[in-house]
Amino acid sequence: MFHQRYLYGALCFTLLLAGCEKEPEGQVAAVVNGEEITLQEINAEVGDANIPEGIDKEVIQKAALSRIVERRLLAQSAREEDLDKTPEYLIRRRQLEDSLLVQLLGKRAERTLRVPDQQAVDKYMAENPSMFAGRKVFTIDRIQFPLPGNMEQLKSLEDDHSMTDVAAKLDKLGIKYQRGAAKMDSAQLGQKRLDQIKALPEGEPFVIPENGMVTVAVITGESPVSAEGADMGPMAMQAMRNQELAKALQERLKQARAKGDIKYQPQFAPSSDEEKKSEKAPAK
Repeated sequence: MFHQRYLYGALCFTLLLAGCEKEPEGQVAAVVNGEEITLQEINAEVGDANIPEGIDKEVIQKAALSRIVERRLLAQSAREEDLDKTPEYLIRRRQLEDSLLVQLLGKRAERTLRVPDQQAVDKYMAENPSMFAGRKVFTIDRIQFPLPGNMEQLKSLEDDHSMTDVAAKLDKLGIKYQRGAAKMDSAQLGQKRLDQIKALPEGEPFVIPENGMVTVAVITGESPVSAEGADMGPMAMQAMRNQELAKALQERLKQARAKGDIKYQPQFAPSSDEEKKSEKAPAK
């Protein structure tokens, strides 16, 4: 038994020594306490940044490497304190991994999208003036509060026809909210939603539940966004690609949901209405 422990200890020491003897060469730009930093990592750190003309690329790479080295040293210090074994770290790591994988899935899907021709771009701009030639910034009177657990409370706001009524209803329901003036860009609203808002009687509040928050507002003023001299073609093309990408990801989500085995505790199970909404909602 002693002999086996001795061999095991000697093997660990040999591996540790081998790790410490790693040298920065070839595709390895630096070694930090035995951990390699590759040229690929440096290029990923630089990302898609546009390097100004006349700036030496190696200067940018060295700055990126310096950031990676500092981050790696601090990460190693955190591991020495066993922070990588805490529940908070494990949860956050899972969140980051999921987000990164979704981002990479989106990038792969985007590469398969066709480039729209000029006729399609012109048609898209004509059908969505709120994003281009007819773009406006609205001043709004806005009430915001977290999405309630009981969706029936949200439906009850449909009977309120003024911001005063909405505030009184929320006070009655015991829902805390914030109210104040704000700005809203028609390009972010989208043409369909803007048309729905414009169709309401003057002073009638509109309700937008999104990202865990509810916005109730009325438009109190507007000002056009000058598009003079702007080339809207590339913006329209990107908006079209974003729209197609959202559809593609939504289809993937629909397929994954159909194949998936999802189980909930009774109190966390979504209602049938919430499930229908989630199936129609664009993937984030």
